[in-house]
Amino acid sequence: MEWSGSGAAAVVLAAGASRRLGQPKALVSIGGQSNLAHQVHRLHHLGLKVVVVLGEDLCIAAEGLPCGVALNPDPEAGRTGSLIVGLSCFATLPQDVVVCPVDRPGWNEAVVARLLATAGEAVVPRSDGRRGHPMVLRGEALRAVMNAPPATPLRDLLPSRVEVDVEAPFLHLNLDRPEDLLHIAHLEAWLADGQGP
Repeated sequence: MEWSGSGAAAVVLAAGASRRLGQPKALVSIGGQSNLAHQVHRLHHLGLKVVVVLGEDLCIAAEGLPCGVALNPDPEAGRTGSLIVGLSCFATLPQDVVVCPVDRPGWNEAVVARLLATAGEAVVPRSDGRRGHPMVLRGEALRAVMNAPPATPLRDLLPSRVEVDVEAPFLHLNLDRPEDLLHIAHLEAWLADGQGP
């Protein structure tokens, strides 16, 4: 599948193994649906073309969702490799790309809209003085990713980032270990309280 590169798009990175969590991060339940579905629907609601990058064992997770699917044959190479796989679904690079690691669900549509409205080639949200996810990449930042070896950490490719303060108390929620799941109910309440779609 190849899409036009015009406008804005999103790539959801969901190919990791989830070893420490003990279950696929993409399938964690948020708001009565899978974490992956929850993120894809929020991005789609913003009018973004969405590509989800999955490992072969999880390709069914995106079934029926309004997104394209790309399979990463080597997810252990890291997020940059998965991002390259996702970006390769576009015939030409989109003008703006929202990069969403599936294990960082603590954002809402207002966060993404703020990032897209902010100038810069690598734009990240900041809450409580700490940077978080998702991020928006444009121009040279996108080209740097596409030209990099897949195992290169994104932080090495994007040393300069524009930081944007956002109202997102769960921005730093990282679904990494079983105890992190204890925060899901609070995230759901925040999103349901007029903070999400």
